[in-house]
Amino acid sequence: MKTLITIITMALSTLFVNAQMTAEKELQKALDESTAIALKKHNVPGMAIAIIKNDQVIIKKGYGFSDIKSGETPSSTTGFNIGSISKMFTAWGIMKLVEEGSLRLDAPASNYISGWKLPASEFDANKVTIRNLLQHTAGLSVHGYNGYESKNELTSIRQSLSGTSNPDEAVKLIMEPESKWQYSGGGYSILQLVIEEVSGNSFADYMQKSIFKPLKMKHTSFDINKKILKNSAKAYDEEAKEIPLRLFNAQAAAGLHTTIDDLILFAKASFSRNPVLSEESIALLIEPTELSKGNYGMGYMEMNRFGDFTLNGHGGSNEGWQSGFMLDFKSKSGIIILTNGSNGRNVLFGSMKDWAQWHGSN
Repeated sequence: MKTLITIITMALSTLFVNAQMTAEKELQKALDESTAIALKKHNVPGMAIAIIKNDQVIIKKGYGFSDIKSGETPSSTTGFNIGSISKMFTAWGIMKLVEEGSLRLDAPASNYISGWKLPASEFDANKVTIRNLLQHTAGLSVHGYNGYESKNELTSIRQSLSGTSNPDEAVKLIMEPESKWQYSGGGYSILQLVIEEVSGNSFADYMQKSIFKPLKMKHTSFDINKKILKNSAKAYDEEAKEIPLRLFNAQAAAGLHTTIDDLILFAKASFSRNPVLSEESIALLIEPTELSKGNYGMGYMEMNRFGDFTLNGHGGSNEGWQSGFMLDFKSKSGIIILTNGSNGRNVLFGSMKDWAQWHGSN
């Protein structure tokens, strides 16, 4: 009897594995067909994608061109700017300091910074806390940043917050904190200054030592140096014309450069015990707030429009780059998409939809 049961169990297991492999091949085929069409239709040179299911990478592939002139195809080690996905990592950087006891989430941000303060307004700046900065509920200005073409144009984060070199970057208190959800990259610039002051390091160095190195993310950096540029894709505008890679004073909000392989490491670290954050801290980051109507936590968006499962992550949008990083924490699955074109959003949402429909039925 035991032998019969063993044979039946093995047979069923084989059928299940074969069915899974067939489903994955079907997804790969669908992506191959739709991506090639979408890239051409929307003038997006290239895309790199990774799909994770049950904590295992089942698809990792590049499409089109990372560099049109050379004809090179993006790979899992090709660098991309990931725009506002940077905020997710900044949230990890803040929570690391919270876990160490160097920060309190509900303390005024002004407790931790010097040399700059919010301009006087009719609202109480002491109500601007670390928590509501992370949640976009602090009542601040500056939705996003355009970046700069040259390092010579970059300033300190204090100068950026003051609007010294660019008035559009000046961060102000424009509404009562905790009264409304309003996306503010400016709030993350304050968090960048907080990290620098509390850690005693530059923001880029702190993130390298405290987040990226422990997670073995060797090709991820807020410092756009020669090493990063050597393996980077080129950036392209809406007509697929090459443009300079934008650089940012507001690194915490929009300046991270990374690869598919490194983002896979981050995704896997997010699903289980890791050397940076506790599972409790990660759960706190992804928990959506009431003011955001359940759509945003601390550095993480929440989406469930694709099916009966919930996705947490972020999207990224800078000139020349569009990206998406969404995880289903319950099943330890997810999708990562990086593109090097300003119209990349039109491509990545199609791929995300294809995956979500497949994920919901598998």
